Amino acid sequence: MDEDATRRTMAHHDGTADRPAADDEAHGGAYEAYGGAYEAHGGSGELWAADLDDDLVDEPWADGGPGTEDEAPPLIGRILEDGRDALDVLLRFVGPERDGPPALWFLVLDATDRVLPLVLPIAEVPTVPDAVVSANLVHVLASVLEHDAPGGSVVVGYVRGGGGDRGAFEAGWSAALHISAHREDVRIRAEAAIGCDRARILSTCW
Repeated sequence: MDEDATRRTMAHHDGTADRPAADDEAHGGAYEAYGGAYEAHGGSGELWAADLDDDLVDEPWADGGPGTEDEAPPLIGRILEDGRDALDVLLRFVGPERDGPPALWFLVLDATDRVLPLVLPIAEVPTVPDAVVSANLVHVLASVLEHDAPGGSVVVGYVRGGGGDRGAFEAGWSAALHISAHREDVRIRAEAAIGCDRARILSTCW
């Protein structure tokens, strides 16, 4: 996997301005602490901030029905009420990449379960969980939460083309991440399995 990871901000869904560049710089150290041991979205080497201009409204939802722009609540700033909300938001962020190789997606929430403008996709992860990668990932998430969202949490998506339910990939990475999260005092709010043709919530702590 690439030996570099950076981040950029994401415009709010309602069209408000990007977060200040100074804020971007303030978070740089947290991601550098991971040591670049992962590859982010699409092999770009970036900590991905989703482009909310992308048209994801034709992507099927968990029940297989098409969404519409009027039906779809805003992503950034949305307060999640339950696991279904978490799955809806993850599906819209992941979009067509649910038909790709195994990946982990992390969505950051603040203390009120509000979706923050930060998404961390880790592409092409091994199917067998790696304890060191898991520990480093959760350490980065702990730093982000401490700086950006004290009392916040994360939603985890286990994404692969043939996924969408609890299999060896999902169960293995879930166990590894929970061990690391316990050590770092990171709260996992919900976990979802997302595949090309199906998706479901695996666990929640609502």
